[in-house]
Amino acid sequence: MKKYLPTNDLLFKKMLTSEDSLHILKAFVNDLLETDFKELQPKQTYHIDSYISNYEKAQQKPKIQYTEVDILATTEDGTQTTIECQIQPHDHFNSRALFYLIEAFRSSLGKKKSKNIIKDNLFSSLHPAYGINIIDFHLADAQGNALRRFRLLDEKTQQPFLGDQEEELLILCFLSLKSKNIRINSAVYHWQTFLKTGEVAAGAPEYIKEAKQRIDFYNLGREEQKMIMKIDKAEAISNAVMSTKLNQGKREGLEQGLKQGMKKGMKKGMRQGIKQGKEEGREEGRELEKIDFVRSMLEDGLPLETISKYSKLSIEKLEELKREQE
Repeated sequence: MKKYLPTNDLLFKKMLTSEDSLHILKAFVNDLLETDFKELQPKQTYHIDSYISNYEKAQQKPKIQYTEVDILATTEDGTQTTIECQIQPHDHFNSRALFYLIEAFRSSLGKKKSKNIIKDNLFSSLHPAYGINIIDFHLADAQGNALRRFRLLDEKTQQPFLGDQEEELLILCFLSLKSKNIRINSAVYHWQTFLKTGEVAAGAPEYIKEAKQRIDFYNLGREEQKMIMKIDKAEAISNAVMSTKLNQGKREGLEQGLKQGMKKGMKKGMRQGIKQGKEEGREEGRELEKIDFVRSMLEDGLPLETISKYSKLSIEKLEELKREQE
């Protein structure tokens, strides 16, 4: 049976936003931000029926709405925390993370429910906003810390920029599941291990062990199990599409480079030919990687027509690979 990790969208939301998981959400945020929130309430509580409904609506949209985040939680004093589980890197990722943080900060502007609001002063209703991003890639470089927090500080004294209530207004946090630069046996280390592998060490905090039990595949309802497999297959197809587009772009770039080389003369063309040979070697390696990925999709039972569409392999080739697996 294939293993489903806590970073699966449904499992991630179930783990942190179920009605009986608020203590896990609080521990998660406090561990990563090094805060001491006494209470955290998700804006939307997890329930399988509402999750399925929201998922189906999202599939009908041409693009994800920019205001959506995975989890939005609010503290007892109105501070907002956005939590994003963004496993795959993409263009403008840093800008997107900052955008969500600023949107959370400005969302309380002018709201009368704020307990600190002053009459005729909309800005008195604003509360701090903190963003947590779980990523499976290096934020900057491979040697960087797994946990990185960015805040508003004076560049000379490192004094934080504070709000009227003497609290930091903005903090942007990233936890890389790929980085090995992390303090062993810290709470954040155990969160990283759990999110990356689905396993929990004996010395991990009890709330992480409890989180593991709550999202164990065999402890889930039938509808939840079906949705998890559906999401996983959709992500596999999306990754295949991205891989195909990437390879196509590289091939087109190579062809354009060869044409330009021929125009600029034999000498440059020869250099380009050598470069082409190297690229063909890399292409062969990428082709082997694609075959491995196709085999994993076959194991998951995706239709041959779907796999063929995105992998550009013929049905005959796929049937051959399937027979080899069997």
